[in-house]
Amino acid sequence: MNNREVEKKIKKAYSHITAPDIIDSILSDCETQKGNVVMMEKKNRTPLFKGLALAAMALIIVVGIFGFNYYEMNYKAVSTIAFDVNPSIELKVNSQDRILEVIPLNDDAITVIGDMDLKGSDLDVAVNALIGSMIRNGYLSDLANSILISVENNDPEKAAQLQQLLSDEISQLITTNNFDGAVLSQSISENDQTLRNLASEYGITMGKAQLIQQILSMNPLYTFENLSKLTINELNLLINDQNVGNVTSTGSASDKNYIGNEKAKQIALQHANVSEANVSYCNVKLDYEMGAMVYEVEFYVNGTEYDYDINALSGDVMHVKTEQKTSPAQSDGQSNIPANSSYIGEAKAKQIALGNANVSESVLSYYWIEMDRDDGNIIYEIEFYAGNTEYEYEINALSGEIIKAERDQEENYPSYNTSNGSNNVSSDTSNHSSSSNNGNAQTSSGITADRAKEIALSHAGLTADQIRKYEVERDYENGIIVYEIDFKSGNYEYEYEINGTTGAIIQSKREFDD
Repeated sequence: MNNREVEKKIKKAYSHITAPDIIDSILSDCETQKGNVVMMEKKNRTPLFKGLALAAMALIIVVGIFGFNYYEMNYKAVSTIAFDVNPSIELKVNSQDRILEVIPLNDDAITVIGDMDLKGSDLDVAVNALIGSMIRNGYLSDLANSILISVENNDPEKAAQLQQLLSDEISQLITTNNFDGAVLSQSISENDQTLRNLASEYGITMGKAQLIQQILSMNPLYTFENLSKLTINELNLLINDQNVGNVTSTGSASDKNYIGNEKAKQIALQHANVSEANVSYCNVKLDYEMGAMVYEVEFYVNGTEYDYDINALSGDVMHVKTEQKTSPAQSDGQSNIPANSSYIGEAKAKQIALGNANVSESVLSYYWIEMDRDDGNIIYEIEFYAGNTEYEYEINALSGEIIKAERDQEENYPSYNTSNGSNNVSSDTSNHSSSSNNGNAQTSSGITADRAKEIALSHAGLTADQIRKYEVERDYENGIIVYEIDFKSGNYEYEYEINGTTGAIIQSKREFDD
């Protein structure tokens, strides 16, 4: 074989990039001609190896892209869905709405999950299984029918779709089990570190933490710690069908586990030794006080206002306050407060308050006025009801300036019976009494400042080592001794007025301290 033939054979071998490396084999077949050896240079092998490297790299890229997409689609959690009843359960869900992980957050959740292996299941299958278990184990029933759904997803549109889908599906599941459910649903942000810290501190889901924050924004007298211990049904009862932030609500929370409005009213009337025939106004509302769900019962009899807190489960009288006021009758005459030509007069003060409230005198169902001294000013304190709204005003007795204007709308204010009341506005003599069940220590001379502090801290759910800047002042208001108490804890400022004789809480207030 001569040199030309050798070169032709080598070129043919190189011409197919995927051919095996047979160069050394070819060279071994070459014969030495006239003592000359054909020398091969390494650089002639470069095109083959370049091609192989590029092919391998392309294959790696293709496999990598496929693998990444496969992982993103099947193994990455894109949504976190939390179900809260009293059991709290989190589901990690991929982009195909399949379950990656089921996380029980409390002992009740472990009971609900039992031996079910839901990993890899479709979301709707898992939801059906979990809701069915909650019903079988009594966590969802006619007595407690509320559930909270919370969705985390970086895509707001996807979060809203999941929220609506789950709300509709769970509503149908609960309704088909012989009772009407109440479903709360919301979207939450996984980047809210404050919310995440609160959830971790109190051992609840971020969804429940966000719902509690919304309730606190409506009523700052509650505390996060106390509300965190309540079930979703109890929190739903506190919301009472009001609009809460971004929470969507369907159905009404069940109160069938409690004694009911009528029973609470009868307990209060019996305790006050009052006949219902003599009651001119009565309002009953379910609320959370002193660590328990209570019925707040307010009624008027012959010039006396009664305020009761009745334990919603047991019917025990937890707190009672009475105050002598005018009977619930419309009045437009002057009271027995001595006239003074420098003052604008009760009729003018009434006109100012009604004008500001845009309320006609003809629709008033209750009206009360009293002259008092506040921060060195002589004022008219005015309270009246129109429809289902309670109004409170403070009017400067000299200038007619509105110092304070508040309104509180209730859903179940009944109409008044004004036939048994006098039109005379009461003097500022007040009579306060307390039930033996309210736990307030008192002596013949009243409670001490230390006892008043204990009462305020107990109501706030705090201990003495949790507060700062504590101040207390003993004062005389509306004919009674009161303790005015101020303190701070965390990011909140608290203000209390405690009856110095009975220990009853006259007023409490909690505000965010920035």
